[in-house]
Amino acid sequence: MLNSFTREQQTSTIIAKRQTLAYKLNTTRQQLLSLKSAIELMDQQREEILGSIDNETIRIRLTSIELDSLKKDISAQIETVSRYYSRFVRKTLNIGVLGLARQGKSQLLRSLTGLSDDAIPASPYGHCTGARSTIIHNPTVEAHGEVYFYTQHEFVRDILAPYYKDLFGLSAENLTLEWFEANPLPALSAEKQQSLNLKVKYERLELYKSRLPEYKALLSQPSPHYVPIGKIREYVAQDNSFGQQVFSNYLAVREARIICSFPHKHIGQIALVDMPGLGDTGQVGEGWLTSTISNDVDIILFVKKPSGLGDVWKPQEIDLYDKVRSTLPELPLEMWTFLVMNHVRSSSPNEDNLRNCERLLAEKSDQMKFVGSIIADCSDAEQVNDVILQKILDHLTRSIEKIDHAYLNSLQDRLNILQGQVDAELVKAKDLLLLATESTPPNFTVFNRLFRDVSRRLYTGFEEQIKKLRDQRERPNETFYEYVVNAQEKSYQDSGVPSIDQIEDTRNLLGGYKSASEYYLNHIRTYLALHFESLEDGLNKAVEDIKLKLVDVLRSEGQGRLRHISSNTDTEFLKDLAILLNSQYPTLYSAFRILSNFQLSYQGFLYYRLRNHLDCLTPDSGNAELGPKPSAVEVQDILVAMQKMALESLKGEVEHWPVEINQAIFAIGEQFVDKVLRSENALEEWQSFYMENRAQIWPEHFQQLTISNRLHRQWLEVTERVISINRSILLVESEIDN
Repeated sequence: MLNSFTREQQTSTIIAKRQTLAYKLNTTRQQLLSLKSAIELMDQQREEILGSIDNETIRIRLTSIELDSLKKDISAQIETVSRYYSRFVRKTLNIGVLGLARQGKSQLLRSLTGLSDDAIPASPYGHCTGARSTIIHNPTVEAHGEVYFYTQHEFVRDILAPYYKDLFGLSAENLTLEWFEANPLPALSAEKQQSLNLKVKYERLELYKSRLPEYKALLSQPSPHYVPIGKIREYVAQDNSFGQQVFSNYLAVREARIICSFPHKHIGQIALVDMPGLGDTGQVGEGWLTSTISNDVDIILFVKKPSGLGDVWKPQEIDLYDKVRSTLPELPLEMWTFLVMNHVRSSSPNEDNLRNCERLLAEKSDQMKFVGSIIADCSDAEQVNDVILQKILDHLTRSIEKIDHAYLNSLQDRLNILQGQVDAELVKAKDLLLLATESTPPNFTVFNRLFRDVSRRLYTGFEEQIKKLRDQRERPNETFYEYVVNAQEKSYQDSGVPSIDQIEDTRNLLGGYKSASEYYLNHIRTYLALHFESLEDGLNKAVEDIKLKLVDVLRSEGQGRLRHISSNTDTEFLKDLAILLNSQYPTLYSAFRILSNFQLSYQGFLYYRLRNHLDCLTPDSGNAELGPKPSAVEVQDILVAMQKMALESLKGEVEHWPVEINQAIFAIGEQFVDKVLRSENALEEWQSFYMENRAQIWPEHFQQLTISNRLHRQWLEVTERVISINRSILLVESEIDN
């Protein structure tokens, strides 16, 4: 037996190592998420290629790449790594107590923890524990409970949805707590009524429904909810100590954590997990059992209390053992589970069950394997410590790293298989690149003739647009001018000047006409400025108009002939073209990116100039002085005069704005045309771009035999990215193994 101080130190060391592993596992999880994202992008690229070609050989090769299968397999491994992460990130080593109802699990837990049945409920009347509890040894804090409730979403997803699927074959897509409360349960089909398991599940669902008013409010409560030790039973038990089923809170509880000091010193960072009624039909969903075993326990104690009059291995107990084994097939149960036979000591031979404990141990199937089997009185705290706890802790500290290594070996095997699956599909993806290389060169004579013609028409179209802009740059922009006139008219018609009654009310509220006058000056200034905010729309419309005219040149069959390059006919066409050009055509890309992003902002371009004319509506300007005996009429007259003064001052300013807008539009238009027509390499880039997309531009002359250069390049890039990420996952895996 290990010295208790040594055991405590070893426990801390093991947990520290696990924390390091958890960090590496999280890195692996992030890499898997990146791999899935890259394969999703590859799938999108594949769909784009399939939509752009008619070559049947390439289409068959593309569809043979099992991307959907890869995404499914990667998602499964993300879930596996997340499960491993949850196990290793814990700051305690957890011992799970498992068994059917009334076998002495609660007795064992009370003996291990020193807690009473107020915290660890038990009952001679049937099922008692209703919610899972984790009991954490912490001698540095006062004993207390922390209750974690389901949220409404979690309750529907984790509790109700599995019942509706199993019992009625219904999807949980539209299932809500409100719907569950308002609608009666569907009837169980005659076929399903033949199953005892399903009938018990149906009764359980009826319980959730009938008691919903009693626990519904808890589903909206924040977690954790702190409770004193003496109140924990009210949240985890189905009944009180008299066997009366008066509690419903447990139905809303996801988990209760009990923090206390165990009576055994120097045991280290240990926690016990109590799971309610496992193995009894309908008491706990399979998902709950699977999650608990996978994530929350390191050692399991199977507890069985044979009857003194005779007993057998029940089918439910064997099913429970098989369920645990199938949950973690990578970890043999003989590495991490113990069998505890609960010895009931009595002077009566009909009650003392020692002989039956020994007999059942001898008769258990060779297929039921454990680290060891222990016979002990679970109600005797001293015997539990000496016979059970010390043996379990010794095994934990000596073997947990071997158990963890078995987990990680299993993970490595899974990732190796996944890596091989990804590699196999990437071979197909790379072979496709070779197949897609064009075997028949284009007819350059035809292309050169067509390009000379289209480039001449494109250049002419752009030049004509710039000439129009040049001719108009000293004239008002008609589109924007309408917005300016409209804003001015609204400012005159809707001045914001208050009525006499409003001025009187404000004077009474603020204590004087001077204060009321200052208040309304600020109000009118703000109100007037609001009328001009519509100029933002006018600016956008004016800029949109010139962009659309340039788009028309690019798309027109008689000019740029690029209408098949993008399905967009508005200014989004410019963004689509910029994406296609990208870094392969830097000169053209820069021009299209600048043009597509260009906009004139009212706040940045005009508002500061408008604001210069509103100073007369500022109280501190001194332009609105009241007489010695002011009145509401005088205040109103001054406000009207100041508002008109501001508008008259603005007239000379705003009449120049529509002209300036045309000047700005001409400048950006000319800059764009200069870049795409006169920059060094511009013509060569246009020629290369038209060559790459010739089948879309002149389908009557060029057949789309292969994947375009752009799609070819993108497919290569995404393939290389998947290869790189796949290799990086293996590097993380190697670190874990070390």
